[in-house]
Amino acid sequence: MKKLKAKILTLPAQIRFIKSENKYPFFVGGYGSGKSQALTMRTIDLLKRRDGKGLVLVGAPTYALVRDVNVIDFEEYLSHYKIPYKYKRTENKIKLTGTIKGEVWFRSYDKPEKWVGFEATDAILDEFDIIKINKQKELWVKVLARLRKCNDATCGITTTPEGFKYTYELAVVRGIGELIQAKTPDNVFLPEDYIDSLYEQYDELLVKQYINGEFVNINGHSAYYSFSRENLIDEYKQHNGEIFIGMDFNIDPMTCVIAQMNKDKLIVFDELYLKNCNTERMCEKIKELYPDRDIVVCPDMTGIKRTTSATVGYTDIKILQKHGFRIKGKRNPFVRDRLNTVNNALSKNNVVILDTLTRLIRDLEQVVLTEYGEIDKSNMDLTHISDAFGYLVFKQLPYTSNKWVI
Repeated sequence: MKKLKAKILTLPAQIRFIKSENKYPFFVGGYGSGKSQALTMRTIDLLKRRDGKGLVLVGAPTYALVRDVNVIDFEEYLSHYKIPYKYKRTENKIKLTGTIKGEVWFRSYDKPEKWVGFEATDAILDEFDIIKINKQKELWVKVLARLRKCNDATCGITTTPEGFKYTYELAVVRGIGELIQAKTPDNVFLPEDYIDSLYEQYDELLVKQYINGEFVNINGHSAYYSFSRENLIDEYKQHNGEIFIGMDFNIDPMTCVIAQMNKDKLIVFDELYLKNCNTERMCEKIKELYPDRDIVVCPDMTGIKRTTSATVGYTDIKILQKHGFRIKGKRNPFVRDRLNTVNNALSKNNVVILDTLTRLIRDLEQVVLTEYGEIDKSNMDLTHISDAFGYLVFKQLPYTSNKWVI
């Protein structure tokens, strides 16, 4: 694997990004186009340029991605080339201690307000288009404010395009910096079946976006474009096995969808859409409808910190557990990954829905995307129950695009 990574660095788009002297280089590419390795190599190259005085800030969407992807990429690369370094795990910092000197500080986008109190020579923002555009703009301003450790500071971006988000605004609309685009098939070192699998899973729109690395106008496109009447059934007889519930925490409405697994197929046979509700009342309703059943809930995991109940000291998740429900999941997926998982399952008919579930069916037919690739929340009657459905499908029929492979 390490030899493979070393070879990948000969790809033209990677070399352009690594060696770019532009103040704002943007590497926009499909899955597996070499973005992560280009980020690592550009960081090392910047430290060489700074001659021991460099401090490069590397950002990623979540702490988990920083820890599981970015830091591992750096450690593998540094170990492979026998570059001495020390990793301060508690501070998320790598310090190079050999002939190449300098520091790499890792930060997540979870809390932009914490990007203060330090100065850097350079920055690279990984998968910048995953986050919402308002947070992108906030982060961009905060990062530029940190780049005052030298006169010729740079700020790069590596990302898969997600509609016309802030990378598009910076690179195309405002025309700042150097835009470097790369296609997945350009990476001749990828396994052939990896590229074939992407073509099998994606329609024409997603091929342009996630394979060709193009900015695509998805404004008005259906969020659940794979849904069709072929995903509906007209009857279902429950078995005695587990009941799985996808749940979205909102007071008005609070929603959930109720399903069972039949071998590898998820069968959604009931829905609850309760006005002026709280988690306590929802739990009581579920137990009333399905007494003495083994129930697993796949909820909106923001409920681990907040509560829609008047019960003091209980979060939504604790209320579910108090009623004897088992919880599946630790954190919410990115909206993009949740939508891709749902569309993949619908397209393969791995999930079917009882045709009497009018609320869910309406959502799947009517929820659309904004031009930024985000779910359009302007219609307050929509999106809640399809969000609940998405949490359930993501947990029960997991699909991974393997976009972090390179």
